[in-house]
Amino acid sequence: MAAAAAGRRRAAAGADAAAAPAKGAVRCDAPWCKAPEQVASELGVDVRVGLSTEEVVARQQAFGFNELEKEPGKPMWKLVLEQFNDMLVRILLLAAAVSFAIAYFEDGAEEGLRAYIEPLVIVAILALNAVVGVWQESNAERALEALKELQSETARVIRGGKTISDLPARELVPGDVVELSVGDKVPADLRLVALKTATLRAEQSSLTGEPVAVLKCTDAAGDPDCELQSKESMLFAGTALASGSGTGVVTATGMATEIGKIQSDIQAASEQEMDTPLKQKLDEFGGQLANVIFVVCVIVWAINYHHFVTIVWRPERLLGGLLPVPDWGASSFSLAKCTYYFKIAVALAVAAIPEGLPAVITTCLALGTRKMAKKNAIVRKLPSVETLGCTTVICSDKTGTLTTNQMSAVTVVTAAAGGGLRELEVAGTTYNPDQGHVEGLPAGGLDAALTAVAEVCVECNEARLEFKSGAFRAVGAPTEAALRALAEKLGVPDAAVTAAAGELRRADPESNPEPVCAHYSARLRRLALLEFDRDRKSMGVICAREDGGGAAAAAAAAKPGGRVTRHAAAAAAAAGGGNVLLVKGAAECVLDRCDRLLLPDGTEAEMGPAQRAALAQQVEAMADRALRILALARRSDLPSDLAAYDGDTKSAGGVRLQDSSQYEKIESGMVFVGLVGLQDPPRPEVPGAIADCARAGIRVIVITGDNKTTAEAICRRIGVLEEGAPAEGRSFTGREFSDLPHSKQLEVLGSGESLVFSRAEPRHKQDIVRLLTKELGEVAAMTGDGVNDAPALKLADIGIAMGLAGTEVAKEASDMVLADDNFSTIVAAVSEGRAIYANMKAFIRGGRGGYMISSNIGEVASIFLTAILGLPEGLIPVQLLWVNLVTDGPPATALGFNPPDVDIMLKPPRDPKEQLITPWVYVRYCVIGAYVGFATVGAFVAWYIFPSFLGLDLGADGHTPVTWAQLTRWEECRSWKGFEAAPFTVAGGGVVSFPHPCDYFTAGKVKACTLSLSVLVAIEMFNAFNALSEDNSLLTLPPWANPWLAVATAVSLGLHCLILYVPPLAQIFSIVPLTLSEWGLVMAFALPVILIDEVLKLLGRRFFGVQRTVRQRGGRGGAAAGARLKAE
Repeated sequence: MAAAAAGRRRAAAGADAAAAPAKGAVRCDAPWCKAPEQVASELGVDVRVGLSTEEVVARQQAFGFNELEKEPGKPMWKLVLEQFNDMLVRILLLAAAVSFAIAYFEDGAEEGLRAYIEPLVIVAILALNAVVGVWQESNAERALEALKELQSETARVIRGGKTISDLPARELVPGDVVELSVGDKVPADLRLVALKTATLRAEQSSLTGEPVAVLKCTDAAGDPDCELQSKESMLFAGTALASGSGTGVVTATGMATEIGKIQSDIQAASEQEMDTPLKQKLDEFGGQLANVIFVVCVIVWAINYHHFVTIVWRPERLLGGLLPVPDWGASSFSLAKCTYYFKIAVALAVAAIPEGLPAVITTCLALGTRKMAKKNAIVRKLPSVETLGCTTVICSDKTGTLTTNQMSAVTVVTAAAGGGLRELEVAGTTYNPDQGHVEGLPAGGLDAALTAVAEVCVECNEARLEFKSGAFRAVGAPTEAALRALAEKLGVPDAAVTAAAGELRRADPESNPEPVCAHYSARLRRLALLEFDRDRKSMGVICAREDGGGAAAAAAAAKPGGRVTRHAAAAAAAAGGGNVLLVKGAAECVLDRCDRLLLPDGTEAEMGPAQRAALAQQVEAMADRALRILALARRSDLPSDLAAYDGDTKSAGGVRLQDSSQYEKIESGMVFVGLVGLQDPPRPEVPGAIADCARAGIRVIVITGDNKTTAEAICRRIGVLEEGAPAEGRSFTGREFSDLPHSKQLEVLGSGESLVFSRAEPRHKQDIVRLLTKELGEVAAMTGDGVNDAPALKLADIGIAMGLAGTEVAKEASDMVLADDNFSTIVAAVSEGRAIYANMKAFIRGGRGGYMISSNIGEVASIFLTAILGLPEGLIPVQLLWVNLVTDGPPATALGFNPPDVDIMLKPPRDPKEQLITPWVYVRYCVIGAYVGFATVGAFVAWYIFPSFLGLDLGADGHTPVTWAQLTRWEECRSWKGFEAAPFTVAGGGVVSFPHPCDYFTAGKVKACTLSLSVLVAIEMFNAFNALSEDNSLLTLPPWANPWLAVATAVSLGLHCLILYVPPLAQIFSIVPLTLSEWGLVMAFALPVILIDEVLKLLGRRFFGVQRTVRQRGGRGGAAAGARLKAE
């Protein structure tokens, strides 16, 4: 913690190039708010010359290297010791130590070797768990290493008036002048001071969450506290240039950069990690178990004190006859018998401790991870599987999780035949043209207006579509790729050619991903590109028509009475050949430079006030839907130098195109072609998943870097916000929320409503998660894909990274990775987490009919009854260990395959503070455990006392029945006169004999012990079927509902029979083979456990059942939104 705090102090000290006032120290606060000249002046550099060698050396001494610091890792010995910092593990270690001590002093070599088996197995289990824990710990901090991979290795720097093309990026210092071009990775935080191209775009989605490349400029921002998205003059370390080139001055290096601050946040978040709810409950259970074991062991040992201590009292008394005085000389103490009963107490402790519990929990969680992996949820940390089951809040990113992260055209608007407007809806949410269509297309093929839309979409475009790994993907800007997909859906004027193109694409999409675009590109040869700039907000291309396409337009222009005569010749020329300007851009800017409309028949109509008003109203309606709106236009009546331009840059047209200030004039007097509304659409399955969350009592909080209007529109479509209802009080920008008083922040987050946070920065996400988990007690799952999300992923109870779009930093900081980046996968994982916890309850706490703990209580009850009643020891430690670790293992594992309850997502989230052992659970496993103890002791006693029991002939083996008094006073046997005990037979023809009649209660108890052990095993097999459901009867959920359980119980019974009927194994476990009638006795004592548990389940359903309905927590519009999206 001290190391991380020191790292944060170093980062704070160096933020924005601040340092102590030593030689080489410079300072420039909020460089995004200052003019380039002022930034260069404060950093002491001439951007034309760069820093001198002496100044570089001085600044390196002041600021250090431009690299992320690495915190020292934990030594291996500390990691190993931490794995034993668990109450249950400590109890097991103590039991193993005591068992070792007893085994060491054991009489008889053979018994001693057998006694060593128990502690050795316990130690082996603990060692295995420690190895797994150390492996997980050593992989936990890879997020910090992954951050280093984002740093650039070299940079192009100006120093001393010379350009160094490959300076190691770690040697950069504040004030260095860096040149960047398209594709370069930004080596440090830079302030742009000059652009070498008309525009420069940076891909910084991993840092800010913005789905598209961000346009950068050299202009100063007005607010020193603005969010990262508004720092348009800054380039951040770890991001990359998507287009353009420019020059910047380094303002921060190493840990003072934005990515360095994220590393500090990751380290701080790692220190705040808390135990999972399951770990907390197991520790609590371990403490309770330790107390119970200690008390019970002391009671058992004390009850039997008279067996090893004989106290003779003197006749006289002290204190007036109240206090007796012992005669120590006449009293006696037997160390051998004291040790024997101490062994019984230790055996009871072994019985009470579920030795297999750590292994069973690990197995169950591992099975859960396999199930989740099949549902595209890859779990990196096993305990997080269970934590999902009690998730109360899902904090989700928008882009790529709730939406497809694939920009799609959703509507197209062109002029109608009568001069009005027509709007066509576009279906489909991916780049795959075959997964959608344009509704309302003309039956015979595209008209002139729609053809022109397709031409602009194809040619005024720098992106393309490709088909790889079974999916269509964008190569280039997502918006431009969406326009290419729209062109593929529109087709070409000839319907037959459109159909043929579609067949070609479907037959071989990898070779022909864009046959329609190829068709248009063959007709239009691009000659020049008019780059986008911030002032005119549009881009254009000049193309030469390669064929006589557009004859319909030419004919229409030549019709008598045509609407427009002034441009008829130009339209005809454009149709028949010549150059044409195609433009796309911001609707308000492009429409201002248009004076005509292109009609469906190819003619052009004047754009009067009525048409402009209609278009303005249409744009406003599309903006209300949070669509990104592009206007498309063309110009055929180009100036003569551009009309004749053939690509020669030395021609008059070429010289004009080299002057970007001419672009706005060239793009004027245009013909309006259409409007296209685009959106990163919601995934179709998300609204249903939101509704499922609401029914399950889980609320969804959307945290995105996108703007507020878009975030609210998407959230209304998916049901996080209600359609038509005001978003006030439920929608905030990150800055608005951070400006609220602390009490108001808690009120907003604790309202129980689904919320939306837009323009959120990393610190906002961390603050929200911290308030939810630390102060409101919520169990929060947090999704993220960018570097900026890593600290919040660490802070959340469940950090969920995106597998497709996620950065390695986010994945390494997460607990779970979504292979399909889909929100609905999270909901499926929550459902699976609830099912896994329900299955674990089947053998952790006995809540589903009782299994591991209730069976262990039965073993305790058996030993306790044996000690209380003075009976011979019925179950020895090695037998109990065999049952707990081996015989119980397969059914316990198979319970992990139990099908989830049908109403599992209709129940509220489990309270993480819920007791592992509730009062009703305690009653259930005590009742079951008491019966297990009664049955094991009962079978033991029945064999000794009854020659016949329930019609079963137990005397056929020739053993000698005894009375109850004799059995409970067996230690006095040698004082009995005339007592005889005959040898008896076992299955297979063996004979058990003993040298002295009284050995009938020690060596001769082997068959009675075998019956007790077999009853215990049989009961636990039946108990496993009881554990199929917590509340439902076996008549409702029959045994074959989980076929793996039937196989597992068969395996366990097979293992039990193996040690019974294989002589060397039977000798190790001190048991003998049983006959058919003796197996009948076993079943007679074992089967009633099913009836007892059925009665307990009935009581549970009637009086202690789980509430089936939950309060709807936000997301009330989910179902309606799902129906609406399905209809769309």
